[in-house]
Amino acid sequence: MNPFRHTHTARTILLALGCMSACARATDLHALDDAALSEVRGRDGVSFAIGLNANVGNVTLGVSDPASGPASIGLNNVTVSGVVAGTLDLTGATSGSPAFVSWAFPNVGLSNTLQFGFDLLVTANGTSLGSGVQLQNVALTGSGMQLTPNPQGGVTFGAALNLGIGNILLQPNGRGVTNGQLDISGVVIGAAGSNGSAPWILANINSQPGVLNVVTDAGGTPNLQWGTGWPSTPGSAPAGSLQVGNITFTTPEGNVNLGSSSIGSMQIQYLNVRFKS
Repeated sequence: MNPFRHTHTARTILLALGCMSACARATDLHALDDAALSEVRGRDGVSFAIGLNANVGNVTLGVSDPASGPASIGLNNVTVSGVVAGTLDLTGATSGSPAFVSWAFPNVGLSNTLQFGFDLLVTANGTSLGSGVQLQNVALTGSGMQLTPNPQGGVTFGAALNLGIGNILLQPNGRGVTNGQLDISGVVIGAAGSNGSAPWILANINSQPGVLNVVTDAGGTPNLQWGTGWPSTPGSAPAGSLQVGNITFTTPEGNVNLGSSSIGSMQIQYLNVRFKS
């Protein structure tokens, strides 16, 4: 069962980015108290479609290690274009379940896909390695996420992934330079056995919640923690699948075609990742 399936009534509002400020002015906005918020259900939500044509610039994540010097991952000249659509709901708590914010990506058609581009630069141990990266015709239809505060701190989340990518281009000689390019095409990730028609449930907010929080190690140092717990329901975690239509290297001597590849079933039973501070 897809925990991100929603039923919307006529109260659902379709918004475009250009009218968001006008809509805000046309309606008197007011804060909701706890009593009013407790009455909010999944049918009360907003659906929207946003056209993007953005240049984000540069994003760098860096650390300094006294033993090996500075290290960083940089995404430079980030560009995003295309159409993203979604629904945003606040679902009230039921017996044994928390209230949560739900974000879902509906099916908006294969013509409404996203395009991403950036220059990837990784620096560590005094060495740098870079490549141009392009993600073409990215579709998230059927994907979604649920978020709720964690009583122990941080955020508990559920996540479902139904992802299609037309082409993943790794271009070590610069973005747009095909010589030396690796082209991974026809990428589809979804539930096992669905052929990309249903999402892979990576985390379920009730039976296998994900978590993002800060934990303190034995030495008293706080660390960022991210992952999913063991399934609480009988049986194993939901299975996903990965399909790749074709893998091609472009060289001065000609193209090297490695053909298609797939993983019929894969699972995440437990995942715990901690980032050193």
